[in-house]
Amino acid sequence: MAEQSTLILAGGSALGAYQGGAYETLVEQGFHPDQIFAVSSGAVNAALIAGNPPEKRISVLRSFWNTAVQDGAWAFSPFGSTVWDNKRGHALQSLLLGSPAFFRARFPGILSMLPGMPTDTGLVEFSPLRARLDQLVDFERLNNGEMRVVIVAVDANSGEEVRFDSNLVTITVEHLLASCGFIPFFPPTQIDDRVMVDGGMTSNLPLEVALNEPATDDRLCIALDLFRRIAPDFNTVGQAMDRQMELLLSTQSWRALKNLRQCHELRRQLRLLGNQIPKQQRGDPTLASALAEGSKTERATTLLMLCHAGVSHDSEMRAFDFSRPSLTERWDVGRSDMTHALEALGSKRAQPGEFTIHAFNGSEAIHDADIDSR
Repeated sequence: MAEQSTLILAGGSALGAYQGGAYETLVEQGFHPDQIFAVSSGAVNAALIAGNPPEKRISVLRSFWNTAVQDGAWAFSPFGSTVWDNKRGHALQSLLLGSPAFFRARFPGILSMLPGMPTDTGLVEFSPLRARLDQLVDFERLNNGEMRVVIVAVDANSGEEVRFDSNLVTITVEHLLASCGFIPFFPPTQIDDRVMVDGGMTSNLPLEVALNEPATDDRLCIALDLFRRIAPDFNTVGQAMDRQMELLLSTQSWRALKNLRQCHELRRQLRLLGNQIPKQQRGDPTLASALAEGSKTERATTLLMLCHAGVSHDSEMRAFDFSRPSLTERWDVGRSDMTHALEALGSKRAQPGEFTIHAFNGSEAIHDADIDSR
């Protein structure tokens, strides 16, 4: 039986280089997703993949992340101090100056908080990202149905999660920018009279969006999270900011994973109970919804989930560290983590009716008991 392949990409700004390296390994191993569900910087990577022919995807991803590096004219060392070149300095430079492929400071931005200044809704603007996506992404190809792409954003007024599905709507650069609008750093985007912000506000790794859909075939789902659930003690304000982000966003992923397991088990029990009902009674309308829910577990789902544990060049406020050493190492770690995970997975696949999870924090396996306790 055919196996449907799904790629699920989290947001994480500069951490997204990890996904580029992981995807390169996937391609080398012959994995080509039928569909991608993505948020924020994961949505950017999804567009770079789906908006290019297979033979160009890795080179385009590399080109994007190479030009995202903050160096040269985008970097400076005030007072001639080498202290500014440390890990914390890289992130501060990005916040002040931006990234050539992502964002730049806007006016009035943070100055809007001062008396007498015009109001504003973001600290930076996305004009570099818009220009780079227009250059690197063939949106006609992205929307041609060869690969389904689902971009997740949030309605800033209602809090409703909004899904832009290339099978249903024509995805444009505006939809990608909407999914990247992590307020208050990045501004919201207006789409069809709705104010949209980052999908990470509700689901930074859109597991439920992808896995709650009924499966018509057995499926292999590979999810790439960019934030850690477990981290060392923090001792500075910058490290506290990192930990806040990690707790807010990674907790969503593990809660979603537990909910998916519980829902699958309930549906499996419904299917088993339905099999005990005599055939002539299964047409009873009062049983229809329960039997339909049980039928959703007839196929096998194998989920391989990687969490980016960090790199040696990680800084405080690491999601904003676009320095060359950090981006290069994240790409390389993504490659090695995915190689290790695929070796561990091997030919293991869920059996019909099963939902199995193979999770890794970097190269370290996370066991079922640990998933349930998180």
